[in-house]
Amino acid sequence: MKIRSMMSCENAVSTVVAAVLLLGIIMSVITVVNVQYIPEWKTAAEQSHMDDVFYDMAGMKNDVDMLSAYVMAEPSTGLSLSVPFRMGGGSLPMFGAGKSGGRLAINDEAFSMHIVATTPYITYSSDVFFVDMGTVSYVSSNNYFVDQKYVYENGALILSQDEYSLMRLSPNMNLRSTDNVTNITFQINAIDMKGPQRSISSNSVEELHLQTNGSEPLHWDGVLFTDVTMTVESSYPSSWESFFERMALDAGIKETDYSINSNSTAVVFFLADTDGGGIKLNVTKTSFDARLNLVS
Repeated sequence: MKIRSMMSCENAVSTVVAAVLLLGIIMSVITVVNVQYIPEWKTAAEQSHMDDVFYDMAGMKNDVDMLSAYVMAEPSTGLSLSVPFRMGGGSLPMFGAGKSGGRLAINDEAFSMHIVATTPYITYSSDVFFVDMGTVSYVSSNNYFVDQKYVYENGALILSQDEYSLMRLSPNMNLRSTDNVTNITFQINAIDMKGPQRSISSNSVEELHLQTNGSEPLHWDGVLFTDVTMTVESSYPSSWESFFERMALDAGIKETDYSINSNSTAVVFFLADTDGGGIKLNVTKTSFDARLNLVS
């Protein structure tokens, strides 16, 4: 009778049902968090990391600009610096410790520039002075956020995403009217990144080492040119085209005094002084030796 009574007892049924329901609720919450919220949190974390990459690349550009200005003033001085790059991000403690990664490269892409300036009697050419100028690039390997690429070339910082590109920071080029608006002054400080073609993939912190390698001007000072043609060979011609257009507009150059043409690999910026005052060119190239992770 006691055994039969125990087998027919239902006192523990409510406890078991409650435990099963609680387990189901917990599993449902975990599933919702993993399916809906964690991808959004990871996307936001990787987007935040891409902002960090921009700050690292922008910091490198700022350092190079300052070193370049110093070397131009003191050509015999040699300076060096190390720039850290946060290669990966998107880690979420407790929810997803996995990090995205990235690839940092030197001279992974081609960049060249060519300048032709004319007077009524002589044509000047930069020849190979600006050929194979060198680049520094970072390409992300995100798991959730869209992949982006930052490229530093000739002092400009360009953001590339899919087939689109945007110049986030401008090169050290300045166009302005001078001498009571009778002349046009075009100042260019080109940046040449020397060094072997190297790359490193990581999700940690990597280091780019830069060392100044002198500054050299094009000796065209004092010459007044009737027109100047600058050809930029880059993988991001649309970014350079937008920059030249903005530079000419900001300088107040008349639309009849310049033209910009581009194709898939190059941009041609033509500048003329139809008022007869002439164009002054101040052109300098500062060279840097670039290396990845000297300690490894």
